[in-house]
Amino acid sequence: MARMDSLILVMLGLAQILIGNSIELAFIDILLQGTGGGTIVMAIYFLIFISKYQKEFSESYSKLEKTTLIRNESGELEFHDASTVVTRAIWYVIPVGLTFLGMVVWLANL
Repeated sequence: MARMDSLILVMLGLAQILIGNSIELAFIDILLQGTGGGTIVMAIYFLIFISKYQKEFSESYSKLEKTTLIRNESGELEFHDASTVVTRAIWYVIPVGLTFLGMVVWLANL
């Protein structure tokens, strides 16, 4: 989920930059573009930090949303993820597509 949060932060940062581009007041324009850039830098930092320590986070963090508890062949209980690969892929494709679209719009407005 941390990688998804980073993508959402990038989208929010791009939205701030785009809103800052369209505002006529110079102070608010600079303020929104600065905070939007800071949000993008923060998202990149989170993405790098989580990637660096992925092993420690995956061992200590268990996401139990949409999982079922099923008994395996040996009689032990284990969690089974009920979401399909397509559903999980859509949750990454939509933010990446919107981020790409936001970057294209931002570059077109420079």
